[in-house]
Order: sequence, then C-alpha cells, then structure tokens
Amino acid sequence: MEFLTAGESVDRMASYCRVEQLLFGLLGGWAADVSEPIAKLTLVATADHCAWRSRRWFEMLPTAAPGPDALLAPTDSEHEVFTLVAELAGSSQGAQMVLAYEELLPALRGAMIEHLERTTAVADGPIRRLLGIAITDISNDLETSIGPREVVLALAEERAHAEQSKAALAGATTQIRQIFEA
Repeated sequence: MEFLTAGESVDRMASYCRVEQLLFGLLGGWAADVSEPIAKLTLVATADHCAWRSRRWFEMLPTAAPGPDALLAPTDSEHEVFTLVAELAGSSQGAQMVLAYEELLPALRGAMIEHLERTTAVADGPIRRLLGIAITDISNDLETSIGPREVVLALAEERAHAEQSKAALAGATTQIRQIFEA
C-alpha cells in the first residue's frame, strides 16, 4: 500500500468537505419532508453531524493561495451523484433512509477508512485524528439509524420503493466511490 502525498490528502479532505456539505443539504431537506418523527430526528441529527464534520475538514485545508475556498466548489460528478440520489429517493421516506444509511454514509466512511490506512502517524497526525473522529461519528450515525430505518421500512410500500431505489443506484456505485475518494 502506498501512502498518500500531501496533495492527495488535501484533495481528499476537500472532497470530504464538499460531500459533507452536500449530505447536509440533502439529509436536511429530506428531514423537512419526512412524516415519521423518529426518522425526522435521525435525519436532522445526521445532517447536523455532516455540517459539523464539513467544518472540521474545511479547517484542515491549507490557507496558502489559492486558499481553501478554491477547493470547495462541488464537482460535476458530485452534483450528478447527489441529483441522482435525490431523484431516486423522491418523496419515499424508506428510499431516503436506505440511500442515506446504506449507501452514501457507508461509502463515505469506507473512503475515510482507506484514507486512514494510507497515512502515517508522524506526517499525518492531525489528519489521522480527524479521520478517527469522523469515522466514529459516521459509525454512530449508522448505528443510530437502524431502529428509525426499520420503523419507516415496516410499510411494504416504503420497503419496495427503497429496494427499487437502491437497485437503480447500483449502476452508479463506481461514480459514488469516485466522489468520496477525490
């Protein structure tokens, strides 16, 4: 396994920052439309965590020219993936919960775990610390979502729509992985 260069780590941190911002917007928007109170609270809490992590990634970006803001414009690929996810989920609470907690957040956590494995304790101490915090935070969000997800998926119609959305998203798996890996 090859360690990441400083530039590769910066690219990944900028990608995490952008993706977490997009997740904040997506999950927060879904929370406003969800009728099941426990699912609404879960989505709101996760959206808040995405915003918090995005801010932490922003703080890690280099401040030298061109500055961190230059790294934060979402890429076309990121927009395409999040547009696709929003379209696939539609207004289905089940699809929203499944796509968030079985696809997007696990993919983000996986990219961070892989990033952590490609860092060194000496050269990447602050990055490793933040990756550890972010991985734990996402893992906690995933664990917390199990009960609310099951409540929403108890309705056969929601479960069916969630399964259809997840199957439709399978074709974009490579594209999803790419946005999380910079």
